[in-house]
Amino acid sequence: MRDENLHKISELADRTVTDPVTANILLCYVMHKIAQELDADLLYDIAVTSGIINYFAFQDALQTMEETGAVTCRRKDGIQYYSLTAKGSDTADRLHHLTGKSYREHITKIAQNCVRRRKNEEQVKISYETLPQGCHLHVRIVDHELILLELTLFTPDEYQAKLLGDKILNHPSVVYHEILRAVMPEQGQ
Repeated sequence: MRDENLHKISELADRTVTDPVTANILLCYVMHKIAQELDADLLYDIAVTSGIINYFAFQDALQTMEETGAVTCRRKDGIQYYSLTAKGSDTADRLHHLTGKSYREHITKIAQNCVRRRKNEEQVKISYETLPQGCHLHVRIVDHELILLELTLFTPDEYQAKLLGDKILNHPSVVYHEILRAVMPEQGQ
C-alpha cells in the first residue's frame, strides 16, 4: 500500500489530484504548514483554484477529514472555518514520508501565496475602467482607515490592466515603497 501511495504522489507534480485519499493528505499537509484556521473559500482557492486538487476530490476529502476528526469545523457569520487537529497533523506527516521535498515546497508556496493574496485583498482595492482606447487601472492601498496610495494607470487594454493589477495585488508593499523611493530624494545629495 505504501509503494502504491508513493507512486501516486510522485506522479502529482504534473497533474491535478483526483484521488480523495491523496487529496486528504495534501489538505492536511497544507493546513499544517499554514498553521492557522482557514475559511472554506480560502481552502478552496489553495486546493482547487490553484489546480492542486480537483473539485470532487476536494469535496470528498474535506468531508472525510471532518468525519474522521482530522479537522474541526466552526461556523461564524455564515462562513465555515477549518482547523487542523492532532489527527490531521499525523496525516500531514505522512506526506513528508511519501513525497519529495520539492513537491512539498511547491504546494506550501502555493498555499502561502493564496494566504498572502487574501490578506492583500483586504488592504488593496483594484478596479478597471474600460476606455474607448485602452483601460484605466485604479489602485487604492489602505491601512485600516488610512489611504496610503491612490493611483490610476493607463494601459493599452484591459488584459494588460489586469496583469498589472494582479502583480500589484501580489506585492502591494513593494509597489508602495518603490513609488516612494522613486520620488523621494536620496539623502546626501
